[in-house]
Amino acid sequence: MRTDSYGYSKEREIRQRFGKFSCAFASHAEKRTITAGKVGIGRAFVQRERWQRLEQLFAQARMLAAEQRAAWLSRACGDDVGLCGEVEELLRADTQLGVLDAPPFAAHGGERAEFAPSLATGTRVGAWRVETLIGRGGAGEVYAVTRAEVAFTQRAAMKLLRFEAIGELARFDVERRILARLDHPGISRLLDGGIAADGRPYTVMEYVEGVSLIDHCAARHASLRERLNLLMQVCDAVAYAHRNLVVHRDLKPSNTLVDVEGKVKLLDFGIAKLLDVGATKDSADMIPTLAPFTPEYAAPEQLSGETVTTATDVYALGVLLFELLTGERPLRSRGLPAAQVLALLDERVAPPSSRVAREKTDAPLPPGLLTGDLDAIVAKCLRPEPAQRYASVNDLKRDLQRHLAREPVLAREGARLYVIGRLLRRYRFGVAATVMLILALAAGLAGTLWQAHIASTNARTSSAVQTFMTDLFRANSSKQKDPVKARATTARELLDIGAKKIDGEMSDAPFAKLDVLKLLGDLYAELALRKEEIPLRRQVVELTRRLYGADSAQLVVALGALAGAMHGTEMEREREPLLREALAILDRNGDTASVTRGVLLQKFAEFYESTDQAKALDYAQQSVRLLGAYPPSIELAEAWYLQGLTQTYTGQYAAAVVSLNRAIEISSAVQGVPNPDLVFFCYQLADTQRKLRDFAGAERSARRALDIALSVNGEDHIDAVRARLMLGRILIAESHVGEGLDLLAQAKRDVLRLRGMDDPFHTPTVLENSGLAQSDFGDVAAGLADLEGAAAIYVRFNGDRLEIASLQAAIANDLIDLGRNADARRALDEAAAVCAERDCAHRALPYLTRIINNITLARVRLAQTEGRNEEARSLLGTLIASSDPNAAASTRITAWLLAAEIAMETRNVADEVQSPLALARAEIDHRGMSNMQLSAASADLIEGHSYLKRHELQAALPLLQRAVAAREALLVAPNPRIAEAQILLARCYIESGHIDEARDLVAAAAAIAAHYAQLGERYRKPLHELQMQLRAPLKPAQGLVAGRHG
Repeated sequence: MRTDSYGYSKEREIRQRFGKFSCAFASHAEKRTITAGKVGIGRAFVQRERWQRLEQLFAQARMLAAEQRAAWLSRACGDDVGLCGEVEELLRADTQLGVLDAPPFAAHGGERAEFAPSLATGTRVGAWRVETLIGRGGAGEVYAVTRAEVAFTQRAAMKLLRFEAIGELARFDVERRILARLDHPGISRLLDGGIAADGRPYTVMEYVEGVSLIDHCAARHASLRERLNLLMQVCDAVAYAHRNLVVHRDLKPSNTLVDVEGKVKLLDFGIAKLLDVGATKDSADMIPTLAPFTPEYAAPEQLSGETVTTATDVYALGVLLFELLTGERPLRSRGLPAAQVLALLDERVAPPSSRVAREKTDAPLPPGLLTGDLDAIVAKCLRPEPAQRYASVNDLKRDLQRHLAREPVLAREGARLYVIGRLLRRYRFGVAATVMLILALAAGLAGTLWQAHIASTNARTSSAVQTFMTDLFRANSSKQKDPVKARATTARELLDIGAKKIDGEMSDAPFAKLDVLKLLGDLYAELALRKEEIPLRRQVVELTRRLYGADSAQLVVALGALAGAMHGTEMEREREPLLREALAILDRNGDTASVTRGVLLQKFAEFYESTDQAKALDYAQQSVRLLGAYPPSIELAEAWYLQGLTQTYTGQYAAAVVSLNRAIEISSAVQGVPNPDLVFFCYQLADTQRKLRDFAGAERSARRALDIALSVNGEDHIDAVRARLMLGRILIAESHVGEGLDLLAQAKRDVLRLRGMDDPFHTPTVLENSGLAQSDFGDVAAGLADLEGAAAIYVRFNGDRLEIASLQAAIANDLIDLGRNADARRALDEAAAVCAERDCAHRALPYLTRIINNITLARVRLAQTEGRNEEARSLLGTLIASSDPNAAASTRITAWLLAAEIAMETRNVADEVQSPLALARAEIDHRGMSNMQLSAASADLIEGHSYLKRHELQAALPLLQRAVAAREALLVAPNPRIAEAQILLARCYIESGHIDEARDLVAAAAAIAAHYAQLGERYRKPLHELQMQLRAPLKPAQGLVAGRHG
């Protein structure tokens, strides 16, 4: 049932005025068809045909001017005076303004009537003193007030509930609660509130010195860009309210003021609606009082009493935009009853803004500026169906940004399909007949074949899309003979069917085919299925080149999308020529500062992020500067993210944290929370904070990334895998090794389930991280298997060569632990050869230096294991200084520990051992590297071993006990480094005569060794010696403190 602007049923009011009619009009969407069958009038029954005749006459008469109706009715009704009277009575009811259609002021003498304020000047209300009445609405009065305190001056606006509007108390309270949750520079702030001495509630708001948006632009003769920038400020404020689950519902010029600084302030949330479930009980929609809005700016669903959503505010913004561009409102409905306003909205589509401007002699802007994009943007906002408008206020704002940047706007892409679809719904005949009607009308009204061509093309496009989608579902049905299975087909399966069908389909409707190809590509991208997405993106490029030309902006977008889809795949190297072609098009077109160019620069940054970080950072910074000249957008958030990512790669961790937080801030403001981009941004922030040693912050960011990933896409999405992987790494760094390894194991299971071993990006990344963690903290053999699996995938898909070299160095360390020295040597030789390749020589130094140093340190371990200590010592002198502070510190600590171990194994002179150990410990203490506890334990182990070799048991014991305790706490069995420490402590116990403690330790070490089919001599030889020693008669205790850990 339709409701008018103040919430009551218009049909009920008509029935009350005309009691002899007990019929009801159906909804306007049903063309106001009178209820079928016999309808009661008093006690008489009138046949259905008479009521159809009555409705027909009524509808036709409404379209005539008032002075023409009497003569027309006389002719139309003939001798049927009763019928004529009934039509006249309905017309009077339809045109008369009753209490429900009148504005709230009408009962008090009209809109401009003088009325006495309820508070005198100087009255004190709370901390405020009344100055003057500045406005009056249906429920409240607004006063200019100042703070009553002498020492503190502040002007504000106070809204006070009127005595006669006490029924609005609940709504007034809702408004205050809504304002309390909104804190945005574009929304008038809530300053205070309370109960006045007379018992009425009041709200004190920020006082805005300014004029309405429309008046501001008119007075300044504002340019198109100035007008659009102001409306985008309104969009920002409305989008913020929507993110806080608030719909304004009364957007109009008087509620959008421009202050003296040119900033827009959004006012009056008096009829705003809370969307959150928790507030439903007390929300505005649950309060049985009038909610007066302004019919001229109200959406159809408001006028008809249907559900109000964020799309309602999009409609009102469209009306504001239309008025800003033309100086007129879309439909001249001022003074009409709400029922007639709704009828206008349903029967007439708002004329194009350019046509209205062309017809006006005093239009604020040249019509030529409005033709095309802006006409389409306004039309999309003003569509009667909420679902056909922009999905969000941010989408509207982004289209305005695209227009200013001279980029294709989204509103035009779907316009032709929407128009045809609306025609098909309006008329009840076939597609062919509709096309003929459009062609005939176009020929008759415009007299040009061009309009007929456009209509025909649009109809073919609509028909082609409809046919394709119908055939798609039929293909599923024919494929699945079982209807239950057909209904159970997943979205992914249906998408695959569509991707296969599109190849040979829609050749007679190429523009429609292009739309479908883009849609299918976007859907695969949302599912992160790059392998399936890329062929579709290739088709989009070729079809776009054919339809729009080799120098078109559309081709730039298509090339960028294809290059983006190839990121992280085996086609990585194909990306650069695509990006270069796109950039050349922009250069030829003189495009140096568009959003399209800013996005393309991001694609270049992505391309170079793993091969030349300095160049990647430069491209990212260019993108930030260019896009920063426009209002905040998704693209700007992405630019800040890429800048933070490349700053992380180049060791600029503090700067990277600033950039990534900026990306998160913009993404949250523009897209709301949660959104998929925040997963990436929080993930990278966590990684950067980890490298900055802010482990608490890193854990918070990683957990937030995981929470958002699960809420947006659920468990079966790669985002959850990535977030879980990062959280596991951070927990390990915080010494929560067991929990961290569990998370990495789950990430590994999930990526293999979701992607398998044919994924060239995500699977090897997870395997690499799982392998490194297992090798360092758990099962070395399992770690080696994961690392080798990751390397094999990179090799198979021609992956990043330096990544392969880095993996080979890690693999070599595991091979050394497992006693496979020859294999380790081959791996290190391969890694060194990769680093020497010409195409790797230009890599950013921190990344390349870290890999080269890791290779060198592995060579030192190999030489040391094989007894070539002088060679090992010499190799330590070849390490390269790194500009990455974390990598440099880690390398120095490892090198000093190896130097101390080599000194112990050669001459074991105390000073030669103690000196590098002191340096390592000082580095750990100086940098506060809490996650370097294992390195500290290694220092204790080496020093204890040195004392043990010199038979200084009293000095050795506490160091070895501490090392064993640390390794048992920080490592997970069967890590062989636990056994290494246990063996040395057992030796100390044996030499001191504590045989039982030694036996326990040797048994534990033997259990670890038994897990491995092969283990290095470093572990097996001393274990075997102790086992043999424990079988021989042993000396009694020598007085050392017994116990595993002292």
